Amino acid sequence: MPALSEANTLVDRYKVALGKSTGCQSLYDHSLACVDVALRVARMTGEEPGPRLDRLIFATFVHDVGKLDPKFQAMLEAAASGHPLPGKRVKHEASTFDYDHPRLVEENKEAIREELRGACGYDLHLASLEGAMDHIWVFAVTHHGLFYLSYERDGAGSLRPLIRRQWTSFYPNEERRITLVDLLFEYHPLGGLVILSDLIASYCHEQGKDYQALFGQASSLGEVFERLIAHADEIEEGIRCYDPRDYNLREMLKLLTGEGRATWRSGEL
Repeated sequence: MPALSEANTLVDRYKVALGKSTGCQSLYDHSLACVDVALRVARMTGEEPGPRLDRLIFATFVHDVGKLDPKFQAMLEAAASGHPLPGKRVKHEASTFDYDHPRLVEENKEAIREELRGACGYDLHLASLEGAMDHIWVFAVTHHGLFYLSYERDGAGSLRPLIRRQWTSFYPNEERRITLVDLLFEYHPLGGLVILSDLIASYCHEQGKDYQALFGQASSLGEVFERLIAHADEIEEGIRCYDPRDYNLREMLKLLTGEGRATWRSGEL
């Protein structure tokens, strides 16, 4: 397998890049675990295969593409080896559009489709992604609840996507924005699927737990949320070993559960 700087395809880069410092889990293995979790959650909610699920599964596989940022890889490598983190701290969601990440995703859609079919048995239809890439990028940008996507005119008059953080700020060149709230409405009840899948896969890997057992023990999606909320501090502690920011994870999970425990026992996300 070539080095990260030499790998040409997105899948190859995923295989040689780190996804988690614990156990030096590859970005490829983490992403596939997230997809497996997403498919389990989708089945639990009764979501049928189709364009919506195709977009959600594709978004789940590519949501961490920003982790290919060399500076973020340096952070993971330092954490994995027990060395101090580099002075330059990188929020990987903010690196979604950096380097050649968008081109890699766009040019490797077919390869991703084949990988998902072979590794997960999911037959994704690329036609489902037509006109939906804005949402794919927003799933990546928002999956830790910190950022949103703003479309703004640059000096040459071209409309381009920018990753912003302050929802209440006014940007004079902004023409539209897409936020996590938009996804929650557009893909209800699965607007939080990428966030939930990433959390479950990450938590279980960090703690050496089997997420299949987690689903086997839960009789509803509400119970899955209850377990995650109960262990929110634990999950954040695992993330802080390479990313020492406060995710306000418990509050984020409560946001995803919407109207509370009774609602989620009926299987909504």
